[in-house]
Amino acid sequence: MKTIFTLLSLTIFLTTGYAQNPNQVPRQMDATIHKTFAVTQDGTERAYNVKILEHRKYPMAMEGTDKNKIDQNRKSTPASVIKLIAVDSDNDQNYDHYMVLKYTKTVTDSFELVPTSKGFAVKVDDKTLEYFVSEGIYFINNKDQDFFTVEEFKEIG
Repeated sequence: MKTIFTLLSLTIFLTTGYAQNPNQVPRQMDATIHKTFAVTQDGTERAYNVKILEHRKYPMAMEGTDKNKIDQNRKSTPASVIKLIAVDSDNDQNYDHYMVLKYTKTVTDSFELVPTSKGFAVKVDDKTLEYFVSEGIYFINNKDQDFFTVEEFKEIG
């Protein structure tokens, strides 16, 4: 009985200490989306694959009025979203093109991956990034340039 009480006390102590650590890593989430679309090129329809890995960071900030108080109120801060988009346009074992898409998530934003006649479009609310599969390039409307940040690279080898 004494051993059970000791283990229970130790568990409560460790979890309480971890929960109150202000320097702990912000919450994060990883998710995967995998879709296959088709595009018509030179009169033939060919399939291509798109895979999206998502990473979100939820920063924690406290209200300035609660500074130096024991029980501080959290300030609502938007999440930072990073998505790795991999495109396999020739249906082999390797992905041919990679993009890192970054944006700040709003509370009610909606993320969609939709097919277009020349590739696919990434839609976040009313903002759009279009990817053209046959050219291997992307396009962002001028009004959406400040919302998305894109880094792209291709696999070597």
